[in-house]
Amino acid sequence: MVLSLLKSMVTSRSATSTAAPRATGSDSAPRVFDFHGGIHPPEHKALSNRAPLVAAPLPHEVVLPLSQHIGAPAQPLVEIGQRVKTGELIARAQGMISAPVHASITGVVTAIEPRQIPHVSGLEDLCIVIERDGEIDKWARLEAWRDWRQQEAQDLIQRLQDAGVVGQGGAGFPSAVKARVRERHAIDTLILNAAECEPYITADDLTMRTHPEALIEGLEILASLIGPECILIGIEDNKPEAVIALEQAIRARRADKRLPPLDSRLEVVVVPTKYPSGGEKQLIKLLTDREVPSRGLPADVGVVVHNPGTVRAVQRAVCFGEPMISRVVTLTGEALQHPHNVEARLGTAIGDLLRLAAPSASGIARLVMGGPMMGFTLESDALPIIKTTNCLLASSPEAVPAPAVEQPCIRCGMCEQACPAELLPQQLYWFSKSREFDKAELYNLADCIECGACSYVCPSQIPLVQYYRFAKGEIRTAQHEARKSERARHRFEFKQARMAREEAEKEAKRQQRAQAAQKAAAARADASATADTTSTSASTATTAAQPAPATDIKAFKTARAAANIALKKAEKALKAAQDSGESSASDLAALEANVTAAKAKLASAESALKAASEASESAAAAPASAATGASAPAAAAPAAAASAGDLKALKTARAAANIAVKKAEKALKTAQDSGEGDIAALEASVTDARARLAKAEADLKAASETSESAAPAAASTSTTGAAAPAAAAPAADLKALKTARAAANIAVKKAEKALKTAQDSGEGDIAALEASVTDARARLAKAEADLKAASDASEPAAPAPASTSSTGAAVPAATAPAADLKALKTARAAANIAVKKAEKALARASESGEGDIEDLQTLLATAQENLRAAEVRLTSAQAEGTGAPPAAKGAGELIPEAPKAAAGSVGRGSMASNVTLSQAEIEASRAENLAKRHKQVTIAVKAAEAAHRKAEAALSEADDESRQRLATKVDRTRRNLEHARESLAEVQALVDAQ
Repeated sequence: MVLSLLKSMVTSRSATSTAAPRATGSDSAPRVFDFHGGIHPPEHKALSNRAPLVAAPLPHEVVLPLSQHIGAPAQPLVEIGQRVKTGELIARAQGMISAPVHASITGVVTAIEPRQIPHVSGLEDLCIVIERDGEIDKWARLEAWRDWRQQEAQDLIQRLQDAGVVGQGGAGFPSAVKARVRERHAIDTLILNAAECEPYITADDLTMRTHPEALIEGLEILASLIGPECILIGIEDNKPEAVIALEQAIRARRADKRLPPLDSRLEVVVVPTKYPSGGEKQLIKLLTDREVPSRGLPADVGVVVHNPGTVRAVQRAVCFGEPMISRVVTLTGEALQHPHNVEARLGTAIGDLLRLAAPSASGIARLVMGGPMMGFTLESDALPIIKTTNCLLASSPEAVPAPAVEQPCIRCGMCEQACPAELLPQQLYWFSKSREFDKAELYNLADCIECGACSYVCPSQIPLVQYYRFAKGEIRTAQHEARKSERARHRFEFKQARMAREEAEKEAKRQQRAQAAQKAAAARADASATADTTSTSASTATTAAQPAPATDIKAFKTARAAANIALKKAEKALKAAQDSGESSASDLAALEANVTAAKAKLASAESALKAASEASESAAAAPASAATGASAPAAAAPAAAASAGDLKALKTARAAANIAVKKAEKALKTAQDSGEGDIAALEASVTDARARLAKAEADLKAASETSESAAPAAASTSTTGAAAPAAAAPAADLKALKTARAAANIAVKKAEKALKTAQDSGEGDIAALEASVTDARARLAKAEADLKAASDASEPAAPAPASTSSTGAAVPAATAPAADLKALKTARAAANIAVKKAEKALARASESGEGDIEDLQTLLATAQENLRAAEVRLTSAQAEGTGAPPAAKGAGELIPEAPKAAAGSVGRGSMASNVTLSQAEIEASRAENLAKRHKQVTIAVKAAEAAHRKAEAALSEADDESRQRLATKVDRTRRNLEHARESLAEVQALVDAQ
């Protein structure tokens, strides 16, 4: 008998109902179709639809959540303590799917804080709290467009966006987005969803009775934006007063000759009362016999659906300039003595509205937002109403029975007969309960509208909708994690591909350099052999052949180091593959082959290096035994070269030891701050690193003193031979001092930046930072003084010509210009590479918003200045080398005349001591560098602005998990942008001064 009763409840009143509503303007009634399933629960609408619609009193305080719609939350525009007017914008929309929020009363903003909102999750969200200022209600309306037909469509759409109009019957979808649907779909039907099928709710019914003319005008506004062929008002047959009011309004509109005729066919279509005929897809099926596809939208079948409350809000926003700050709410339920409908301001507390309906003395047993079928229970009446609040249902203890005990499913199939979406609720229940979410998706769980019809008819009292909501939530979580994982995988793959590409490029360049070195070595060996057979002077041949072995040995050492690195990488890759156990046998074989090939290359490089070293030693011994008058200079030159090489190696060791100390100190500080790690071991490593640094500094000092004492002795032994190239030492000193000056300058800027950051934030040891700034400035002053003294000392020595041999031996000075040109070309190439690296680093930091933009700009400017100086030196050296004619000195001997400094020229320290620059060239170089710097800083500012905007956009769309990280990135990009703008201002000042 129970099953028979249930079957009678879910059987439609008419399988293909053809109700005959009054159709204005047509000869025949429009046809009404039917949808699958549906139920007929008790309506209980008479509780609230007998009283007229009234306006609720202004609340003393409103709480306005920033997420009253679907999509991204709004961003606050007001501050605590700010006075606002009714209708004033207090939060702007973020992104396309979003809506602004307006003040619903006149008053003062008292708080902007997270508060609990009326949502099924019961979670908190950011809210703006406004306290009313007395009885004042001053409005800040938009411009009223009573003659809205003269406005452009884009202006009307923007008005809907500015007014914050969203759907009042569902999830709160922004109406401005729906108005643009014609851009992507062909729309032929506009439907006003006036069915209002859920029990107890009468908000739309009273809206249609009270404001029918506003609804007709609102439909006209939407039709002008969408361009449909017909407008259908779908309304259930249990609302006769609303049907009459709408038909009268349509007749009055058609009879008004002051207005243009309607562009679309407008009809009121009465449909049978059946739940859930108010569902979007179900109403479309009833009125047009079209089925919205699975996971599709009504626009896919040429239909747009709006709610009466939304249409009235559209009319108020366009014609009167009123933002959406209020809505009609049904106050109903057995626990209320005076149920009725009110138009209340958004943000009003639910308890204040319930008191207008006089709650009964027995109290409220259950408070529901929405209807009994699709609403959700509220735990407190202190929550505010929002744009999607259509009903407050207060049930008495007698009307709320004790929850039934869930029983096992008897497979009766009643849920399938009642489902309006034509799903299989029984199967979806099994899949949801057993957590087989992939199968539930295959059975179109996403198409479930959660109407509750299946739960209503279930004889086993199974809360089916709760199971479906749980499964949907789990599926959404899994999809979100899958998207995050996919993004992470793409980033990892891109990084791996980039690293592989860069490694391949480096390997190709290394191979090219090795091949070029081998070719050059072979060419020099051929030239040396030819020179040995044709030369008549052993000393001349020895001097000409000396640079080749040193260059060959350096190239072979580089090749041996590259082969050693390649071997280590191959062995590391093989070990990682063996340890993971995930590589196939073919992959392991390929890796082993790579290791074998790398070992062979290393052995070949070592053999070549050994052979070159032996050849160099034999070549050095031969001229030493043959030379008589030049034996002292020949010994002095290798000693000086060895001393220079030792000093360079010791400086490198000292720098490496210094870096190791800094790394060890940083690791120790990190461990001490976090409280994790072996602090004792880290302290021991710091002590060991400092000891190594002290030893390296002592070795470097001893070697420097030895080199300085050996320099005069080498100079005194050269009185009977060729003049020693003493100009190389000042050039090296100048270069080292310039590097020290640049490092000191960077240290000063970093110290000043750290001090400024600490002063702005109020954190950190400001006294220690000020001391570090003072120390850095002192070091910079000392470095500049040392550089100036060295420059002054090198200028008078630069033009000194090379002395001739007292014994009449030919001085091989012809090799000096070639060596200088080669060194200058090498310096120019190195400076060019440094500029490219600096530009790349600055561009990468500007795009990502990470890194110190100011330091990178300084580094780029220094590199560009060095490149310009290197180019000028090389050009001058080439010009002077080609313009110096040889002078005859004896029989068959050519000694080039030393270049003379031009009158009025200024010496410039370089690897070639004969290179000079005029004042005009120096000024031109500075102007060009300044122009390049200005262009680069301008580009950096634009890049920093783009990075900052990108970071802000990412922060506005971020979830709670990544918000903190993105907020830090926004702060970092903001600081980089400020530094870039400051640098631009400094460079612009220099340009203006010039």
